[in-house]
Amino acid sequence: YLKIAIVDKHPFVASAALTCGMHLLSGTPDVVKRWINEIQDTINSKHAMVQFHALALLYELKKTDRLALHKVVTGLAQSQNKSPIAECLLIRYATQTLQAERDSAIEKTLMTYLDNCLRHKSEMVTYEAARAFCQLAILDKDGSGNTVFGYDVTHATTILQIFLTSPKPVVRFGAVRTLNMLAQHRPAMAARCNCDMEPLLSDSNRSTATLALTTLLKTGHESSVER
Repeated sequence: YLKIAIVDKHPFVASAALTCGMHLLSGTPDVVKRWINEIQDTINSKHAMVQFHALALLYELKKTDRLALHKVVTGLAQSQNKSPIAECLLIRYATQTLQAERDSAIEKTLMTYLDNCLRHKSEMVTYEAARAFCQLAILDKDGSGNTVFGYDVTHATTILQIFLTSPKPVVRFGAVRTLNMLAQHRPAMAARCNCDMEPLLSDSNRSTATLALTTLLKTGHESSVER
């Protein structure tokens, strides 16, 4: 019944079946593995939540098989018509894959995908992609200047800089939190956003103000620290 429900035309039924699959996976993985064709079909669903749950379940099924996981992630990265929430989840999976090992066979595909996501029309997708670049910048010990695995990270930090002036408190918090993380390892990259970070010292959200302060202390010059 659940196998049939996965491809049901009603999105709530399909999502519920996929969620059940996630719960069953810990106890009876062999049963869920037999649904693989139906799960792959629903990744192309026109409904955002069905796409999201299908991608999450497919990742859980493939994560112990490195080659199969690489094939899934690179294949989906090159596909079109993903919903913003599925796109965000795939960005996280792509980042985890890049963090796990340096594999030239997939690195170019995934880095190109992340770079393209910086130009997505959805705000949460562009933020997730910018955050991914910052996470990879921390990992890339051999990187110099504004490059990550040979890709320019300037566009990612520019997006975060724009988000620092967003009227939405959660967007400002997300941007400053990501820059704070980056400043601990690559302070020169985060320093270019200092001029837009200084006004956040008086932000109404105390968490945002605190993160702005600690970031500026790591990246600011002597004159700005005194000010």
